Amino acid sequence: MLVLIAREIPEQHKRLRTWLEDLSDRTAPFCEFDIRGLSDEHRQMFWTAAARAGVIIRAKYGGDAMPNNAWAAENLLHLLRMHSSIVAGEPPSALNDLDMTTPYSGMPEDLQLLWRDATA
Repeated sequence: MLVLIAREIPEQHKRLRTWLEDLSDRTAPFCEFDIRGLSDEHRQMFWTAAARAGVIIRAKYGGDAMPNNAWAAENLLHLLRMHSSIVAGEPPSALNDLDMTTPYSGMPEDLQLLWRDATA
């Protein structure tokens, strides 16, 4: 899912794109990523790119119904539904399996921290 989003990040935000691609290669990418730790600009770019990726996925598959093996696409569409729900004022836990929201640690995400060589 993060690769689908990263593909839609424009060149002027290459560091964000590279970081998202790097996260996607990790064992548990969402266990160490909190979008609240991105700058306002990068958070907006993430959601804009996610929305664009969602349009591409819906066009490819003809709507919101995904094939059984399209987990990244299904997760992307679920993430977009969750974000829309939150923007509409619903509680963050309205569309997830948790009864509570994990508190934000206050730590910014470091886009310089990569597991792989950024020049590769």
